[in-house]
Amino acid sequence: MKAVLLTVLLLLGAQLFDGFAAATAPEFPLKASENRRYLVDQRGTPFFYQADTPWLLFTKLTETEAKDYMARRKEQGFTALQVMLTGFLGMTNRVGELPFAGTPPEQDFAQPNEAFFAHVDRVAAEAQRQGILLAIAPAWSGCCGEGWAGRDKQQRPAPLNVNGPEKARELGRWLGQRYGKFANVMWILGGDNDPDNARTEIRALGLGLKETAPHQLITYHAASSHSSTDVWPADEPWLDVSMVYTYFRGFNKAWNKSQPDIYEVSHAEFARIPVRPFFLGESTYEGEHGVWGSALQARKQAWWCVLGGGCGHAYGSPNWNMPSNWRETLELPGANSLKHLRALLGSKPWWKLLPDVNNTVAVEGRGPYATNDYAVTALANDGSFALSYLPSKRALVIDLTKLSGARVAAAWFNPRTGETTRIGEFADKKRHAFEPHADGDWVLVLEASR
Repeated sequence: MKAVLLTVLLLLGAQLFDGFAAATAPEFPLKASENRRYLVDQRGTPFFYQADTPWLLFTKLTETEAKDYMARRKEQGFTALQVMLTGFLGMTNRVGELPFAGTPPEQDFAQPNEAFFAHVDRVAAEAQRQGILLAIAPAWSGCCGEGWAGRDKQQRPAPLNVNGPEKARELGRWLGQRYGKFANVMWILGGDNDPDNARTEIRALGLGLKETAPHQLITYHAASSHSSTDVWPADEPWLDVSMVYTYFRGFNKAWNKSQPDIYEVSHAEFARIPVRPFFLGESTYEGEHGVWGSALQARKQAWWCVLGGGCGHAYGSPNWNMPSNWRETLELPGANSLKHLRALLGSKPWWKLLPDVNNTVAVEGRGPYATNDYAVTALANDGSFALSYLPSKRALVIDLTKLSGARVAAAWFNPRTGETTRIGEFADKKRHAFEPHADGDWVLVLEASR
């Protein structure tokens, strides 16, 4: 069958921005879906987790600046922000307030600083007004002595260890009481580290949060190449959602020089029992690590996780540290291109997608596995549509018999621009090779029709 090529421009641009801004706000709090594969709001509407990582938003921005930051990210299609509640150990907010009484590394959890947390309250309320989920890390563990668990850079015990399990649990109760009123909050325990340097204290913190805010979800941010369920028991009572965190094979700037690719860890997490929703919580940041921090890499990461069985992803940039040029950094090309990912998924029941782990849909042309150039595919559980992400131009062979319906309509979606190029409709359902007409990364969209 000869494919008919017709370029159709999606009405994105200003209309897309308006659409995200005017979209019906989620009815928080979120919860796991019935099959525990994705997140839903109180109406049962699937929630796509597209997060930014302005980790130091609470400590480095004023309320007005935070409001502007959140509004722009919402326009760009982001639905969540991952932030640290208390920053790194010893860090104050913009007006010089520490979160607790004491001179760091001493921080007494029993004596929270009202002025510090009042600022957090106001920013959280603004996020709720804008319909943005806040995934808050209450006490960032830290990889390298900068955090609240283990030991600091002078090898002194960190606050979680000094305060101990009882105070950690009481802190969890206090945070749950204070922030339980914000339905748009979920919690991230840990932070760039596995829990063994303060496992008892971190568990106590999680249990305390669950006592007073049982409606708020909790996940865990482990060390790179590990997921939440790698480092906590399968039946951990407070762990609602799993987070995967990795870079890619060949990335040599992490503690673990053997970093599997995102689709590898996503496929593994999808197979875990008991089932939990999972998302990519951290990977390569756009604008960091030279050519590795490209817009293309930001898109790869997102598509690899979502088509690998995840319910969303987190994007990162130098704005994790809120540099003075944070407004300009908001406009990096990778961040702006992710609105197209959300637009395409928002046009389909993305929550039906199942990863093509056994390569029964995409049978040839995927590229070498365990490399940074692998094509991934997911098929809806009813066979109604399939999506394939190709990081670079190639011929991908699809078994069209896996889709339901008498015919299959095919199109190329450009994840850089949001443009769709129609290929044609196929009545002869058999194996067919699809190759984009130009270089770059592409999404193959296949839809069953009568």
